[in-house]
Amino acid sequence: MKFRTLSLQVFLALLITAVSLSACKDFNDVNFESNSGEADFSMVAAVGNSLTAGYQNGALYRTAQRYSYPSLVAGQMESVQNFEQPLVSDPGIGLGRLGLEGSDLSGPTQTDEQGQPINSDLDRPYNNLGIPNALLADFLGQDLPSAPYSARRQNNPFFDLVLRDMGNTQSEQLAALDPTFVLFWLGSNDILGYVTSGGTQAYVPPSDFRQLYQASASTIAQTGAKAVLYNIPNVTTIPYVFLLRTRLVNEGIISYNEITQTYQFNTSEGSFDIFIEAVEGTRVMRANDLILLSATSYFERVQTGETPPPIKPNNPIPNQYILDGPTPTSAGNSEIAQANQVVDNYNNTISNAASANSWALVDINDTFSQIFQNFQQSSGEQGITMNGITLTPVPGSLFSFDGVHPSNQGHGVVANLTIEAINDTYNASLPDIDLGTIPRGIPINN
Repeated sequence: MKFRTLSLQVFLALLITAVSLSACKDFNDVNFESNSGEADFSMVAAVGNSLTAGYQNGALYRTAQRYSYPSLVAGQMESVQNFEQPLVSDPGIGLGRLGLEGSDLSGPTQTDEQGQPINSDLDRPYNNLGIPNALLADFLGQDLPSAPYSARRQNNPFFDLVLRDMGNTQSEQLAALDPTFVLFWLGSNDILGYVTSGGTQAYVPPSDFRQLYQASASTIAQTGAKAVLYNIPNVTTIPYVFLLRTRLVNEGIISYNEITQTYQFNTSEGSFDIFIEAVEGTRVMRANDLILLSATSYFERVQTGETPPPIKPNNPIPNQYILDGPTPTSAGNSEIAQANQVVDNYNNTISNAASANSWALVDINDTFSQIFQNFQQSSGEQGITMNGITLTPVPGSLFSFDGVHPSNQGHGVVANLTIEAINDTYNASLPDIDLGTIPRGIPINN
């Protein structure tokens, strides 16, 4: 088996404090009586993207899928007997699962091996219709200017894994299930590509998003099912966006100059202002600018001398590695400002859909923003605490190693937020999930 080691050991310090392999526990089935209140849980379905599918650590694999938030929520519903997901054997299908190599804690590695589908012969649609990389438009099979639906489906192998030949779209398969209750979380990928590409990829315009979401909500309403909707988290609250800059500062590679209010690159000859490609052109890096996790290899090349350091205007950090923030001159045109405005517009649409249909709404945006604020204010010591377990917004804790997707226990947090919303909206009494029964799920790549 071959592994690719992540350069700069981005996760090392955080990993050692977040992970205790000896503390991992097997999931314990709990017997209880639940009350569905005004809801009907006889046929539960989940629709979404990689977040819903249970994708973690750069792959979709069985030992993570069992802790996807839809699976955890369904497990608390007394009437749900068989919540089927498109299971994949470890180490899964995706970019290559990130995990520790044996007992080595020096950082995660990426395996080249792939898993295989386990239950693809199921003679009905899966209950979990989460498709990694899916956009909101994919739910109804709508074309977009960037690509028609047929092309998006053809270029994404997860469509065939999840949908198989049971229907051409998620909405068709949802209707075939005749659901009584739906968990619906789509829309994050409509802005995520813009964020993770440093603003080089287009996002779905809010007006188009609104039309697509209204059509999607109408389709769900036609099934007669009650539903839970989820909004979109702030783009700066995921490790993929904020973590690398912090790590580079901790390692002394870069530093922040309080006097000039600029970031500087540290060399043996001294510290020099860092130049970046931003919306308004090449400029010096400031406090609001974030370095994306994809820049890890770039900084490795700088450290080895293969790439000139970004200390001159003609050698800036390329735009695709930077999410530039507001400055006195860029104001609302910065990439972060644009992304935040788009998220706000998306979330207004989602909130309106929940209100119009009297559906439950899980405010992921508010929760994750509060977790991130707690993390910043406590110098990385706090985040969210449930059942005596504190999770911080870093890989190996609330998030998996890919810096985008929740960990096992991160899914437990989303599941408990879902249960709270269901109970409040539908007068149900589903029991919370004890995070202590969920293992951290740190993969071991042997």
